Amino acid sequence: MGGNRDVEELAELLRELKGRTNRSYAALAARSGVSGSALHRYCSGTSVPGDYEVIGRFGKVCGAGSEELLELHRRWVLADAERKRAVSRAPAAVSATGSGGPGSPAIPDVSRDETEGEPDGETGVGTGPDVEAEAGPDAVAVPGVAAEPGPLRSAPAQEPGSAAPPPRRRPLIAVLALAVVAAAGVAAALLGKVFTSSGGSGGSSDDRLLLSSRCPVVVSMGQSDACVHELQSLLARAGGKLDIDGAFGPVTQMRVVVFQLRSGLTPNGSVDERTKRALYENAGKPLGTWTPERVTRRIREVFTEDPERAVGIADCASLLDPLYTLPNSNATRNWGVFQLYDGTLRKLGGTREQALDPDWNIRAAHRLWALTHDFSAWQACDRAYRAGSKGDKGS
Repeated sequence: MGGNRDVEELAELLRELKGRTNRSYAALAARSGVSGSALHRYCSGTSVPGDYEVIGRFGKVCGAGSEELLELHRRWVLADAERKRAVSRAPAAVSATGSGGPGSPAIPDVSRDETEGEPDGETGVGTGPDVEAEAGPDAVAVPGVAAEPGPLRSAPAQEPGSAAPPPRRRPLIAVLALAVVAAAGVAAALLGKVFTSSGGSGGSSDDRLLLSSRCPVVVSMGQSDACVHELQSLLARAGGKLDIDGAFGPVTQMRVVVFQLRSGLTPNGSVDERTKRALYENAGKPLGTWTPERVTRRIREVFTEDPERAVGIADCASLLDPLYTLPNSNATRNWGVFQLYDGTLRKLGGTREQALDPDWNIRAAHRLWALTHDFSAWQACDRAYRAGSKGDKGS
């Protein structure tokens, strides 16, 4: 079925990566920090992980390059979006198909082996029951399955002797409705003229592609066209490091999120009209940041106790990109060099804006390390780092 196409494309890439290693699911799972059964479900397309970190670690263990990791993230975003769309349709699907009889397969669900009781993101914060309540149901019927018709119900019969309902004044209601619609149309036309004539910087929106009728109202993940090319050019002008290829992928979304945050907009990664106007009117470099080399030097300066391991953890978490952001399944995000989770930021007394400052992020990560004098706050990346170190020694 077409509804599961994105899920299958994700599973196909996971199987391709696994096939390069000649290792079993159990061996790869041990290196990736997930259970073997969960990893098998991801690769078979019967389950979708609740956040990208799980399969991101798997991709790195399989030797995926940076471009492949970006493609892996793109496919996960699309598969996860399909899962969320299915969740939104869950009540109708459940009521139509009953208690899950034959002919009603389930959409791939978030694997409980990986999410329940495990730390959220890379900072070791448990999900707990409150987060699970936010996440909603995990499995619903597959989109596209026709619902069986329910029993027909006849209208209740009118009791003998009861008075007939008074006639409705339909002509008057119709006239009022037409008047309201006409007034709304006039108001919309006037507002359209106002927006067109006040496109910012005294110019018309006709010469600004994203604000023209040639682009959708919201430009978002998965889109590939001239509108995305224009968006990427504006992000690059704002100091962002990304390929200008016309394809809205994970890196483009990360840059959009950071631009929105630093422009006082809602950081959701979707380019609405407010974001478009802010991009055109921007004259600074809100996406400028440190190079990976400078990040590496600063990590070694701060983590004097175990500098190489700290660099390895950061490389696993963010590819040493200070503006790296990843969404979690509970509407939170991880931020910056050491991927600090929203809940961890609150505990440290920091903000999302501070987490995108590489120096603050690195020093905050060292504060976390100092609590236990180990890297338990980044369990998954620490396991991957130690497994890689053992492999290097063995070879």
